[in-house]
Amino acid sequence: MNTRAAAVMILNTLPATGYNYESAVDAFLRINNFSSPDCDFIYLLVKGTIQYQRLLDYLIEQTRDNSAKPLEKIAQNLLRVGVLQIVALKTPRHAAVNETVAAAHQLQRPDLAALINGVLRHIPEETIWRESLARLELPEALAIEFSHPRWLVEKWLNVYGYENTIDLLAFNNTYQAIFFRHNPLRVDWKELEAKLQAEKYRIEVHETEPIVFFQVNRPGDLLKSEYFKCGYFSVQDYSQSLAVRLLDPQVGESILDACAAPGGKATMIAQLTNNRANVLANDRTIKKIESIKESACRLGIDSLNYSVSDAAEAQFPMVDKILIDAPCTGTGVLARRADLRWNRRPEDLVRAQALQIRLLEHLAGFLRDQGVLVYSTCSIESEENWATVQMFLERHTNFAVDSAIKYIDPQFCDQRGAVTVLPFKHKLTGSFAVRLVKNLN
Repeated sequence: MNTRAAAVMILNTLPATGYNYESAVDAFLRINNFSSPDCDFIYLLVKGTIQYQRLLDYLIEQTRDNSAKPLEKIAQNLLRVGVLQIVALKTPRHAAVNETVAAAHQLQRPDLAALINGVLRHIPEETIWRESLARLELPEALAIEFSHPRWLVEKWLNVYGYENTIDLLAFNNTYQAIFFRHNPLRVDWKELEAKLQAEKYRIEVHETEPIVFFQVNRPGDLLKSEYFKCGYFSVQDYSQSLAVRLLDPQVGESILDACAAPGGKATMIAQLTNNRANVLANDRTIKKIESIKESACRLGIDSLNYSVSDAAEAQFPMVDKILIDAPCTGTGVLARRADLRWNRRPEDLVRAQALQIRLLEHLAGFLRDQGVLVYSTCSIESEENWATVQMFLERHTNFAVDSAIKYIDPQFCDQRGAVTVLPFKHKLTGSFAVRLVKNLN
């Protein structure tokens, strides 16, 4: 089976939004024998097809009679994979045609060969399709060109302006290198650095204090290495780690991580406190908690306690600090999750904010006087960030913002005292975090 046929097989199992494509790829590759480069290419094809879905469909329709009947799913996915190769991967047209036709034969659909030939050989050149987009309304043209939902493009144009929106849309379609977080509980950084260099990894250190964040030239190999299994490091976006920096956990403190899965922040708290803080990691399902436990075990972390409950309703002990990494629309991490853009609707902002307010209102009751509450999201939407925080502060005048600039590099701090990471500005996935202190005055 060639890689294109494999990608189409996976795509055929997914809903129209591509939801949960990473798990589908992993499951497929576990039971099918492909080389490591082929596995990477299959993943690239599946992710790219979902990511560029709207542009691919627009180009396909440019070659078909408007009265033509809708494509069946397998034909649509074969054509999408073929067009992706031509437009995004810059595969020579003849090679893309031949490989996609071969994939159709391997999938027992030789009857689709003529369709594939007819469409792929007539996909317009870039200058032509860009001219056709220029005749559309700006939000629609950008939504097609960068393959995003129109409602989100319109929203960003209104909030961030044209140039920033262009940069944001482009960022969301670029490869984002994996950040690794060193684990000082298992190995000294200098020792780990020497081990990696001996294995011919090129290391780029992003930050050294209070904990090392780094990137390497072969992240896939590193994730499969014994060093990963031994817990010498974990994966965490640097921008998502800033909420823990803002929490500023200290030895001996009692800390509640209320929405802890997948566990990156809870394990970082344990590392920064050298396993000597009393951390309660809570989430809604046993499955999520078990995943955190597995990570903690691998990293040599034994200071975490666990609970399974709905943080918006459950009872907790009084604590010194609370981290609420709230469920959100995730619009700051669209570059990491190709399917997320197609799984969000405007009404999701309303639902997310309602839950976020419930979490803040409820959990604030378990914070001791002079205690710290950090509220964070991976969204770049004001409704889920400052608007939610302001609503909470208006109802709870005994809380006040403690400016992030005391704890975080000023480049990531906004004028109101929160951490605000914007992809178009910082070239990192987006995040928000604010530090609130109870009875600050």
